[in-house]
Amino acid sequence: MVSKHLVAAGGLLDLDPERAHEHAKAAMARAGRVAVVREALGIAAYYVEDYDEAVRELRTHRRISGSNENIALIADAERGRGKPEKALELHASAAELDLDNDTRTELVIVAAGAKSDLEDLPGARRLIEAEDFTQKPSGALVRLMSAYAEVLRLHGESEQADKYEELSRRTAKATGTLFGDEEPDPNLGIEIETVEEIPDEVEEADEADDEAFDDVEETSDDTEDADDVEETSDDTEEASDDVEEATDDVDEPSDVAEDGSDEAEAPHAEAPKASKTHVSEKELKSVKVSDDEIEAELDEILAEAERADDAATDFAAKTGESEADAEQ
Repeated sequence: MVSKHLVAAGGLLDLDPERAHEHAKAAMARAGRVAVVREALGIAAYYVEDYDEAVRELRTHRRISGSNENIALIADAERGRGKPEKALELHASAAELDLDNDTRTELVIVAAGAKSDLEDLPGARRLIEAEDFTQKPSGALVRLMSAYAEVLRLHGESEQADKYEELSRRTAKATGTLFGDEEPDPNLGIEIETVEEIPDEVEEADEADDEAFDDVEETSDDTEDADDVEETSDDTEEASDDVEEATDDVDEPSDVAEDGSDEAEAPHAEAPKASKTHVSEKELKSVKVSDDEIEAELDEILAEAERADDAATDFAAKTGESEADAEQ
């Protein structure tokens, strides 16, 4: 958890110093005796201009770790809390220290600022001009030339100050160093991946394929329905043929005379009535009849035919008896 707070504090220094300070204090509450935690809190305090806390924490870090890498920051924090003399004391004591070029250059710039705070502009200029402007281009050189440009402006040498500022900016660009007045990039270190969108033509083609597939399904359904209708129509026509055949067998006229004589004229026969069960083929095609209904109707017709046969048999039997009696 402490390490996460330290990472957040370092990442938020330029973007949100207040938030970075909160993370540093959270780490301090959990590991106050760790040097790097005191350093993080001191730097975050410097960024939010809490210079008293910054001096205290950075001095503690220096005492615990024995490192002098933040000596310039301590000196500048002393300036921030109104003690430029303390900054100059640190600069003077640094002559005996083994500092790297960047740290030493930063301390010189702070000392020159302390001289300016004390209204010793010539002393500030001498400190800056004593440095090597021909050193290898670096971030330290960028800041040195920028500080010298400010000192020149304080002396009223604006044209010369502009030249050094321009030279400082060019060096910063060449070395990939921030000049100091740039806006921090919130997306620095973030990789952004671009996802290609599907072209509209492809989407339209997919929609067309879906519509065509739906049309095929609808056509298939209509075809199946048509097949069902044709099968029903065929069954109805077969049933109609069976009904007509049964009706022809039943509806036969009788020519027997009332007195039983063969020579007697048969009464005028009325035209047989059309069967109630007979319908035209056109009507059958427009009517759907189930198999159960057809079987029931056929059973009824066959029953009527049997009754008619029984009646004819009885009548023939009675007629035969009457003829036998007449012969006797």
